[in-house]
Amino acid sequence: MMTTSIRTIHIVGIITAVLLGVGLLTATNITPFASASPATTTTTTTTTNQTGNQTGANITTTGGGAGDQATATKQLDQAVKALESGDNAAAEGYMTEADKTLSEGEAKTHLNEAMKALQADDIEGAKTHAQFAQDSLQ
Repeated sequence: MMTTSIRTIHIVGIITAVLLGVGLLTATNITPFASASPATTTTTTTTTNQTGNQTGANITTTGGGAGDQATATKQLDQAVKALESGDNAAAEGYMTEADKTLSEGEAKTHLNEAMKALQADDIEGAKTHAQFAQDSLQ
């Protein structure tokens, strides 16, 4: 009889200690189980996604000192097509528009060389430099 009551007291004491310990950990905002912290995981994921989105949104100008890279790329593409079809006036117009959107850099340098070549009736040189300008934007 004495052994049974000692075991019962022992079990009750252990259960009380465990519950008290978990209660204290919870009250002090310490999670007793490693996998029981979804708030931390959610916060980390959200932060990572926001950083990734911000980085992706901020990359608008790369390679060759581009201003409005997408517009310049389209204008240069149209200029090359115009040169290939023999429409030098249209090519010059597209190059002029591309020149307005580019800031200083490799693309602008090649575009200037393409415009000089076109003015000198060097169509192949104009195509080559226009393509180099376009490639430096990618």
